[in-house]
Amino acid sequence: MNKEIKGILITLLAAASFGAVAPIAKFIYQYEITPNFMLALRFLIASLFLWGYIFINRKKVNCKLEKEQMIIMIIIGALVYFLTTIFYFNAIKFIPVSLHVMIFYSYPFMVNIFSFLVLKEKISKNQSMAMIIAFVGLLLTVSINSSGLSIIGITLSLLAAIFNGSYILLLGTIKINRIDSVVTAAYTNLFSSISFFIYCGIREEIYVDMPSDGWIAIVFIAIVSTAIGIISLSKGIRMIGASKASIISTFEPLEGVILSFIFLGESMNIRQIIGIVLILSAIITINSSDKKMGEKDSKIQEEGTSRNAYHEKTL
Repeated sequence: MNKEIKGILITLLAAASFGAVAPIAKFIYQYEITPNFMLALRFLIASLFLWGYIFINRKKVNCKLEKEQMIIMIIIGALVYFLTTIFYFNAIKFIPVSLHVMIFYSYPFMVNIFSFLVLKEKISKNQSMAMIIAFVGLLLTVSINSSGLSIIGITLSLLAAIFNGSYILLLGTIKINRIDSVVTAAYTNLFSSISFFIYCGIREEIYVDMPSDGWIAIVFIAIVSTAIGIISLSKGIRMIGASKASIISTFEPLEGVILSFIFLGESMNIRQIIGIVLILSAIITINSSDKKMGEKDSKIQEEGTSRNAYHEKTL
């Protein structure tokens, strides 16, 4: 298995981890906990889990950062990731979840355009095709109610998309790319939890009177849908780049629809099934593109080796 395919699978794991958040969060809300405090607990528990892992493996994992790296990590965790989640969870107060999902998952386009124009990252024809297929699939997967339109909600959703795209791009920068994925996730969650606890303290949203089921659900979100998700995304971006990782991330809403259908009893129609097939097709398109590129690189390398061997014999 080559590096590209591993990167795709790891990014899919990240998408699957993040995709489980919405259905589980909906379950937690029945215990009268606010979204902000749930996020504060989520990031705190994830942070403790990650720093515990780093402490146990302190001889193998280097958690020391340069000054510039620390500044970027503070920006990523305390500001960018914090604002992404704030905008994300507040947008659904004003517009239907389906419309919010469609707007939010426009961020792969933003990431790809920025990567192409600013970072000079190459975008292949297959990659462009996969991006279009994925977005069409997303349009079919969600159902939009035109009566639920709200300028505030649309603006918040768009801001969530912009900041999430910025988060992915910052993770792909050279300075952060060199940091261990576990360390990146640990700092992101630590700074995000600090921001959320300050925010909840100001708004007087501290609430801990929950049954064991609620706490188990929060711990699951913290470890699986946060710690494992962020680590996987960081590794995936390193292997395949921010633009490809953002396209594969369209698997997240797909999973949310499927889990809601299985566990929450929500309906699924033919249009949504076609949308799911299209999103999976987009992921397969990227995979097949990477296989061809890998085979091409291997062939070039073999030809180069053969030419060198022949050249050495003739000397």
